[in-house]
Amino acid sequence: MPNPSPVPVAPAEPSPIPGAPAATPATTTPEQAALIAEACSKSNVLWVRTVGSTRQHLAWHVWHEDAAYVVYGVDEQMLPLMSGQVEVVVPSKDSGARLVTFVAQADILPARSEEWEAATTALAASRLNTRDGDAQRDRWASGTLVTRLRPLYLAASGPGDDATGSYAVRAPEEGPTTVTAHRPWHVRGRAATWRARRAARRR
Repeated sequence: MPNPSPVPVAPAEPSPIPGAPAATPATTTPEQAALIAEACSKSNVLWVRTVGSTRQHLAWHVWHEDAAYVVYGVDEQMLPLMSGQVEVVVPSKDSGARLVTFVAQADILPARSEEWEAATTALAASRLNTRDGDAQRDRWASGTLVTRLRPLYLAASGPGDDATGSYAVRAPEEGPTTVTAHRPWHVRGRAATWRARRAARRR
């Protein structure tokens, strides 16, 4: 699977509410469509929020035929069932900053349908480190869902102004990766301590 963006992003605040009536027409201009396509083509991950949820889920995807496609389920990325309208945030592959936010129509593709075959061909071509080679698509047909995310309308673009959050993922306040008050012992003592002692000797 492609490596996620080094600094993935998630919206600091909900933008559009998936499933709610659109505040703008449910269509994109050619310029907006091009902006979404460029952002999705450059980033191999998306943040997706489903109807009624306040949580964004990071998803690996491939951009194909003017839509984003994701595969999820058994032995793949675990995502909530995506159907109907969903919110999609596209992060920058380099900085993690938000590029675009759009509302998409999520449609599950019937396994082995023509659309499914085209989508899984594109997904398989972009997938790295697969363990089952040619059997991968057979596994997808029997144990996963392939969903197409077709952009309906652009909700926001760019990182925002000075009043907008950074959109960077915040570190957990507690957990196994959280820095605690305990600091390990250091040879010659902690840096701050021996620097202070050296400065005192110079006086």
